Amino acid sequence: MRWRIAVVLASGLAALLVGGCVDKFQMKPPEALFALRPAQGTAPLTITCDGSLSYDEDGKIVEYIWDFGDGTRGLGPIVSHTYETGGTYRVALVVFDDQGLSDRRESQVQVAFPPPIPRFSYAPWRPGTGELIRFDAGESESPNGDIVEYRWSFGDGEWAVGQVVEHRYWYGGGYPVTLTVIDAAGQQATLTQVIEIQGGPGCYTP
Repeated sequence: MRWRIAVVLASGLAALLVGGCVDKFQMKPPEALFALRPAQGTAPLTITCDGSLSYDEDGKIVEYIWDFGDGTRGLGPIVSHTYETGGTYRVALVVFDDQGLSDRRESQVQVAFPPPIPRFSYAPWRPGTGELIRFDAGESESPNGDIVEYRWSFGDGEWAVGQVVEHRYWYGGGYPVTLTVIDAAGQQATLTQVIEIQGGPGCYTP
């Protein structure tokens, strides 16, 4: 009987010792940590991804793989990347250690769409009262794609829409003409020019 008890106690002690050794020498995965600088801005936006904060308690990190969320990837502890268009992008870092274990960490980058660039010209250059004036916004552009809407305010209470519009002023003086353009990304911008209307007939010669 005593022999059986001794065997049971010895078996239990051996199990505890073996279990302690297994836990003590169990391989631990690395920890993926990184910082983004800056984490937001206007396109084109260049960011620096710093994964040097990542660590491994029982070994060393041997590989850093970045996914920038726009279909492109990078390698290395510290990398740079440029976002050409606006949007919200999920940046992911996967690190591997020398034991083949890995860890993954994600963060977001907010990239704003840049505004369009409104431009317009008008003719005749020195119009007179009652003279038909042609306004042309064809030189306006946007880095986000096509401009989809042109809005005009002529400074006399009248307005119009379209890339090319026409307007007459019935009284001389200075009028602030404002063009607002909206692009395919929904971004808008305005431009105002003061047009001088001569009190008599226009001085334009074709």
